[in-house]
Amino acid sequence: MNLQEIKPYTECNVLIVDDEPISRMLLESILEPVFRCTTAESGHEALLYCAENAPDLVLLDMNMPDINGLEVCKTLKQSPVTSQIPVIFVTSTLDVESENACWEVGASDFVMKPVNASTLTHRIKTHIQNKLRTEFLEKMTFHDQLTGLYNRTYLTKEIPLLIRQVARDQSNIGAIMIDIDYFKLFNDNYGHLEGDLCLQKVAKIISDTVKRPKDAVIRFGGEEFLVLLPYIDYQGTKIVAQQLVEAVTNASIPHGKGIEGRVSISAGFAVWKAADVVDDDYSALVEDADISLFEAKERGRNQAKG
Repeated sequence: MNLQEIKPYTECNVLIVDDEPISRMLLESILEPVFRCTTAESGHEALLYCAENAPDLVLLDMNMPDINGLEVCKTLKQSPVTSQIPVIFVTSTLDVESENACWEVGASDFVMKPVNASTLTHRIKTHIQNKLRTEFLEKMTFHDQLTGLYNRTYLTKEIPLLIRQVARDQSNIGAIMIDIDYFKLFNDNYGHLEGDLCLQKVAKIISDTVKRPKDAVIRFGGEEFLVLLPYIDYQGTKIVAQQLVEAVTNASIPHGKGIEGRVSISAGFAVWKAADVVDDDYSALVEDADISLFEAKERGRNQAKG
């Protein structure tokens, strides 16, 4: 398995975090010929960037005025969205106590200032290789082979971790259950190979419409999909559900026995406090959304209800 064929180093994003402009420029000049580099000048800026963009590796200064490097690393490792990002500390002094502190907050490695360009580059390559290998194995385990979306294994193994995180933050989880309208008739009319292509097209439309990094799109089974939206309210979930219905309709995938001669979807949605979902292990939230999906189908399909 050649991981560089999956994602070359030139496409791997290294976030350089240092409050000193000269240090940022130096590190960037060393790494930019090999990796795609982004810089942040504070711990706060780094955390915001990671939550939205999930870089492949973080090169982190230990001593910063707003939030020190140890706290930044600890925060990254506590979130399921950023916990797998390798963190390498850059430090000018490292006693035994500081070294132990690096490992305790989940660091992957550390390098000493002044940095050796070759050593730094090779260490980053090693940790990115490990990350890519882990992601590849997870893709094989947690993704549906036909559509590339998350599968039911991901739902049962990983989603509870995300829900617990949202519950700790005292926020909500939105769920949208989706069903392709008259899909059996589509298969009967066009054949199962075309049916598979239709599933792939609809999956891509859903995935492209649901854009936040924390959101999860899951192939629930057959022609059913589940979208889970952390940190959202009722109105936000309703808007996403309506956008999904409109996006599939606007794609104008031909369906001779569908609504207005094209493929459409029905969607049902529900929003719960994440703390209530933790107690019930998400099944009641999904069932709530499924009831609304049934209502959408009963009312004529090609619509969202919640």
